[in-house]
Amino acid sequence: MIQIKYLPDLCENLDFRRKPITEKDRVEGEIPYYGASGVVDYVDGYIFDEELLLVSEDGANLLARSTPIAFSIKGKTWVNNHAHVLKFSNKLIQKYVELYLNSISLEPYVTGSAQPKLNQKRLNEIPIPLPELNIMSNIIEAISQINELIALRKEQLAKLDQLVKSRFIELFGDPIRNTQNRPTTDFINVVKMQRGFDLPVQDRQQDGGIPVFGSNGALDRHNVAKVKGGGVITGRSGTIGKVYYTEGDYWPLNTSLFSVDTHGNNIIYLAYLLQMYDLSRFTEGTGVPTLNRNKFHNKPIIDVPLNEQEQFAVFVKQTDKSKLAIQQSLDKLETLKKSLMQEYFG
Repeated sequence: MIQIKYLPDLCENLDFRRKPITEKDRVEGEIPYYGASGVVDYVDGYIFDEELLLVSEDGANLLARSTPIAFSIKGKTWVNNHAHVLKFSNKLIQKYVELYLNSISLEPYVTGSAQPKLNQKRLNEIPIPLPELNIMSNIIEAISQINELIALRKEQLAKLDQLVKSRFIELFGDPIRNTQNRPTTDFINVVKMQRGFDLPVQDRQQDGGIPVFGSNGALDRHNVAKVKGGGVITGRSGTIGKVYYTEGDYWPLNTSLFSVDTHGNNIIYLAYLLQMYDLSRFTEGTGVPTLNRNKFHNKPIIDVPLNEQEQFAVFVKQTDKSKLAIQQSLDKLETLKKSLMQEYFG
């Protein structure tokens, strides 16, 4: 039997005990300082010492949902005014509510467009369908098991990413400090970075086979390629530091940089070289950081023989096969979790 409950029926709201600390006034310590999406700093002192459920009060993530908006904490903690603080006497119900809030759309309860906000009044208006405790326990166990597997797969992917970076350092050293004292050349002699080309959304062909790249990777498809034979893509403004590569034809959007002339260098090697070289060092602007290619085109960078580049690329491709298998498993788990969430929570 399902009962519809509301948060005031299930828990105590401790928002009145929250206390924000401006960054300049924080005293460094070991206590986690929580905001809307998790730990934002570590401070000296605490205002809570118990198990609680935090729910994001504001921020774009209330709608984007790139990270959980409800998450449990325990022990000594400090919470600012960007997260609601809920205390449950029944921890089973707390876990169930956490899963439920992370599974539903909060759009009907969020106010504001520029800065989305879930105030306490609207939070308390969210109906919580509460099943019997034994059913609730089964739901929590099923989803928790999937979450554990998802976390494991993500950890495996992260370790493989780190393995590739470690291999790069082992083979070529730190490219910024040139720890292996390799020969150097001007950056522009290794890869010349040029801006992309506009392609309005309405002109893109979703049934095309050509990936359209932006600063966050491949985001669309088209039937015409602007660049033949692959290349390296990295953000020009906003998102800086992420690097992508493709060995096939593609279209780079005007919001990104791409390698027009790789001068015969291996594309995979170049992608990791740029990532390790940390192009974010060459940004300018205070509002939206912008990568200024004129700041690094004439900077020295290591000059690695092609045969060594290709050896590294072979290693990356082998690792990518493992990553692909793990990613496919992760995708299936995410789909299964979504299906269960839909079944349990509607």
